[in-house]
Amino acid sequence: MSVVVEFALPAESFPFGRSTSGDPSVRVQLERLVPLNKSRIPFLWATGEDLEQFERHLRESEVVKRVEAVTRVGNSVLYQTEWDTDKETFLNGISDQDGAIMEGHSNSEWSFTVRFPNHAALTGFHQFYQAHDYPVRIDRVYSPGEASRREYGFGLTPEQRDTLMMAVEDGYFSVPRGTTLSEIADEVGVTKQAASERVRRGTETVLRKALIGLIADDFEPADEA
Repeated sequence: MSVVVEFALPAESFPFGRSTSGDPSVRVQLERLVPLNKSRIPFLWATGEDLEQFERHLRESEVVKRVEAVTRVGNSVLYQTEWDTDKETFLNGISDQDGAIMEGHSNSEWSFTVRFPNHAALTGFHQFYQAHDYPVRIDRVYSPGEASRREYGFGLTPEQRDTLMMAVEDGYFSVPRGTTLSEIADEVGVTKQAASERVRRGTETVLRKALIGLIADDFEPADEA
């Protein structure tokens, strides 16, 4: 039976992370399901007010062979990338165990959701990152059958949905605001930082699903860099 693992590690601790961390203000997210045995992270979204520094850093990375900006939506750009798989050692460790990246996003660290074909493959990945001293933090391990318990509309986790609903109902998005992150955090029983993460990531998930998922018939190629 396949198994899903959610984990994170600092962006600077592995080649792919370093190549995508040229601008800390830019948020990077992988495009949908990425099967590593077919193509190594072919598409990624970058979102920020100014992507020049990020794109320059990406192009100059030793693990990147080619970068092309293919779609622009507001302040988000979809990049098609070709990687030097011999140098991207961490992703090799996932690929060697037949892992499929289901989701991935970054700020100061990269967070991944990866599906392995069985527990033996997950054990192999565990042995790999320990042997190479990658500072992986495992956040959750579960079987795909449990996914229905964490998925609500738009792919929100239960925690994100509850916090986001409270923010909407209490007027956090109103003008003027009817509540603060501190008040939301107190009601939910988490820290202000945790509440902020849930609201921010939940909002981005909903907007991406609702907006970016609808651009197939109305896509605007990005300007050449």
